[in-house]
Amino acid sequence: MAKLILRIALMLAVLLVPASALGAGRIEVPRGAPIELRPSAGTYEAAFEVRNVGDEPLFISRIAPRTDTGDVRLPRRILARFESGQTSGTIPPHTSALARVTWTPDRDARIHGFYGHVMITSTDESAGEVAVGFVVRPSTLGGLGRHLLSAMTTLPLLASAVLGLVLLAAGGGRTGRRPRVVALVASLGCAALALLAWGAFDPELSRADGGDGFQLVERTSFVRALGIEVFLGVDGASLPLVVMCAVAAPCGVLASWGERRNPSVFFACYMLLVGASLGALVALDSALFFGCLALALTAAFLLVGLYDQKDGTRAASRMLVVCGVGLALAFVALGALHAVKSRAFLVDGSPIAHTWAFPELARIDYVGTRALLFGVPLAKCAFALSFVGLAICAGLFPFHVWLAPVLRSAPPAASMMVCVGFTRAAMLGLLRFVVVLPESARWAAPTVCVIGAAGALYGAAVALGDRDLVGVATFGLVSLSGIALAGMASLTSQALLGAVGGIAASGCAAAAAMITLGAIRERVGTVDVRQIRGLAIEAPLLACALGIAALGVGGVPGSASFWATCLVGLGAVVREPGVATAVLVGAVLLAASQSMPMIRAVRGRLPEPLRRGASLTPYGGHVPDLRPRELAALAPLLLLIVLLGFYPAPLLGRASTTVRDITDLITPKGWTQID
Repeated sequence: MAKLILRIALMLAVLLVPASALGAGRIEVPRGAPIELRPSAGTYEAAFEVRNVGDEPLFISRIAPRTDTGDVRLPRRILARFESGQTSGTIPPHTSALARVTWTPDRDARIHGFYGHVMITSTDESAGEVAVGFVVRPSTLGGLGRHLLSAMTTLPLLASAVLGLVLLAAGGGRTGRRPRVVALVASLGCAALALLAWGAFDPELSRADGGDGFQLVERTSFVRALGIEVFLGVDGASLPLVVMCAVAAPCGVLASWGERRNPSVFFACYMLLVGASLGALVALDSALFFGCLALALTAAFLLVGLYDQKDGTRAASRMLVVCGVGLALAFVALGALHAVKSRAFLVDGSPIAHTWAFPELARIDYVGTRALLFGVPLAKCAFALSFVGLAICAGLFPFHVWLAPVLRSAPPAASMMVCVGFTRAAMLGLLRFVVVLPESARWAAPTVCVIGAAGALYGAAVALGDRDLVGVATFGLVSLSGIALAGMASLTSQALLGAVGGIAASGCAAAAAMITLGAIRERVGTVDVRQIRGLAIEAPLLACALGIAALGVGGVPGSASFWATCLVGLGAVVREPGVATAVLVGAVLLAASQSMPMIRAVRGRLPEPLRRGASLTPYGGHVPDLRPRELAALAPLLLLIVLLGFYPAPLLGRASTTVRDITDLITPKGWTQID
């Protein structure tokens, strides 16, 4: 009886006394780079050691991958076990146990590369639940496939640095043709990598397959103390924007081939703008996203301010101040979201209390936290601040005051990259915040829809009355962006698909318009539609390029933007019939606003005052047609406008699965509107 009482007392002591007081063991797991699962006989596997560095036994109660049916982070059939095959066990003091992670992919598995964590629960209360990061790298394209996005983004940034060194080596003097050659080679390589990414992308992969639906993911710690990572990836919403931006990069170099004023500085700033824009488009870490946007804004400011054609310094300063304020507002919203505590881990498994990653931010219930920002519920205030801030950077109505002066003053290459890179990255940021704050997106949807519809009508109306062809194209972009915004806020998969396609198509069309109008300005010295006539007779190739670009910006049938406009109108009519009506009316006005000036410019004969002007004197009073270099600069963009206009499946097909996933997140079954 005495022995029984003693045993009961010991058991109660074990249960009631904290483990730390009993001298429990201390756990230690690998840190640094995530362990890599390597293929072996149809499976992927890797092993790592779990060490007990304490003076007492360490009991492991559970080891398992970090995923479940309600929060699919990883593909199916991933197992984590000790070498003995058990998921629990005891590790003696100052020894280790070997753990093994295996993945046996299904025959129809769509995902081929992903990052994940193995979670380990032990009696070491000071450590809590620890994580070990692991990675399965895609086997396609070899080593390049593992670093495709980082190579694509880094290449133009390296070119910018090389051009800076070229300028230093020349002592600020003449650098010959080297700057443009370096920029062309780097931009062509960037475009080739983007096309490889397009080919490697699986349009059917969804969030349910793991990895949050992102592909070509790369992830590594950057500033560990702040929890910032180089976290890159693409989905169906961002990949078309990446390809459009990368394909446009060499077009801008060819369009600026004759730049004579400090070509090293010009092309260094241009490649910096390209690399930063691509970085923002592929960034899945929100801090990295805003850093790239800020870098792109700086590069655009330098290009416009240093190489102005008319009032460029004033336009560049306005852009820097206005967009800088926009970035500041959006970053305040992001900082407030980041400040909410969450259970997250860096890529190697290091625990962090606050995350920057967009996928992890989307898992936090901000409405449930009841946190406040400026005395307003955090979810609402953060969404409003991020919307205003990113809408400013995207040049959306009514925050577009900086866009037209910049596009009128900037060199064609800079204008093109602002249209297809910087502003499109800001639009993608809006979509990312919609996913992070779905309840707030539903709350703000009616207002955002009205703003988008108003932008569609306003942009088309102003373009109708503008006589400057650059202004006509600029406000056409504002109108198309308003249509995309209305589609984004309509909360239907059809409208959202139109919005995603419209963001990409409008950027491509505006880019082609900027290069074409730059060529016209170079020849005749003006882009005033009241002074330009007879381009069809004088320069048929130039007139054809102007026609395709104008029809693309106008969303005319046969252009890529047309499908986006139709999808937004048809999808929005389900929830917002008034908005859908306004969008379709705006689309008709937009088509007229772009078609009428184009027809006016190409028909008839060249006015005699223009023929006798100083600009055409070197050409004998005739407008020279597109040169081979200019034709090469315009051809990829014009082909995209036409081919996607008649066959939009490549664009819409890549985005459809991602759009369905986003729609399911924003409008789940049984969703309710927040007050």
